[in-house]
Amino acid sequence: MRTISTWTLAAVTSGGVLAPGSGLAAVLGVGPGQAFATIASAVAAANDGDELEVQAGTYTNDFAEVTKSISLAAVGGRVVMQATGDIPNEKGILITDTDVTITGFTFMGAHIPQSAGQNGAGIRYQGGNLVLNKCWFRRNQEGLLADPDPTGTIQINSSEFASNGDTTGPGAGYTHNIYVGEIAMLDVENSYFHDAHLGHEIKSRATQTIINNTRIVDGPTGTASYSVDLPNGGVATITGSQIEQGPQSGNPAMISFGEEGSLIANSGLTVQTTLLENDLTDHVPIGVQNATSVVVALTNVQTYGLTSSQVVSGPASLTNLTPLGSEPVISSRHPWLPN
Repeated sequence: MRTISTWTLAAVTSGGVLAPGSGLAAVLGVGPGQAFATIASAVAAANDGDELEVQAGTYTNDFAEVTKSISLAAVGGRVVMQATGDIPNEKGILITDTDVTITGFTFMGAHIPQSAGQNGAGIRYQGGNLVLNKCWFRRNQEGLLADPDPTGTIQINSSEFASNGDTTGPGAGYTHNIYVGEIAMLDVENSYFHDAHLGHEIKSRATQTIINNTRIVDGPTGTASYSVDLPNGGVATITGSQIEQGPQSGNPAMISFGEEGSLIANSGLTVQTTLLENDLTDHVPIGVQNATSVVVALTNVQTYGLTSSQVVSGPASLTNLTPLGSEPVISSRHPWLPN
């Protein structure tokens, strides 16, 4: 938050940048008429604690690696960071290495060649605590790709991940709307994941995964595999959410738990006050595929398009399951818009 002293000092320095060594955070303006024309130049000049206020608009092939603990916020509308070709860093439009908060940004078009992994990301997370507020990841090879960091966390609030994933070449099916490696916690709140291409809507290897009040939807043309993939288990809760498996899903299971083994200590899965909606008819669907000996808990769950034997496979405790006779309509509104 800005303070009077920050604004006063910023007014007598160039473009809102405080003098080096001042020890106070600065507000750095980015965009037309601002001190910095590009996001990359502002990121390079920033110090720990600084705030980048980025004017709304499209910033094409403006790539940056964030190594300082800063925040980036859109001003006057959405900021679109768009890639139009292979990304030179061969990782992502933004790379984050430390504590970073981003608000109101759209990331689209991230692409790297097959020789570099074919997994260019809107954001490539490499460590620290990342907070995303009202962000949108569209048509990237990988929406958000997170490297392992045993103490790192990722919090996603009111954000949308749509149509990410590669459809051709050896990377097809191995890139996702979001793929999180071995971090301490992934916390997804009030968000919307939909129409992933061949890969998963959400894939998490985090020690703790929280999904709350979130829509995870394949849609009529989506080709995603799992809606939620927790390949090594972990302590996972899915609460107050809506999950819809589309008619063209590449995998009959909606939620997969522990299918790769190497379970995280104290693994457990709770699905509560959530809708499991299935539109897949080409294969026998499964709501929750539990590949472990851990008893997963489903409580106050509504189902559509699943028989009682299709709700869960593997050890499970079921309480207050309600099959629905008509298919619910799941909203497609952007999660950052006001109700």
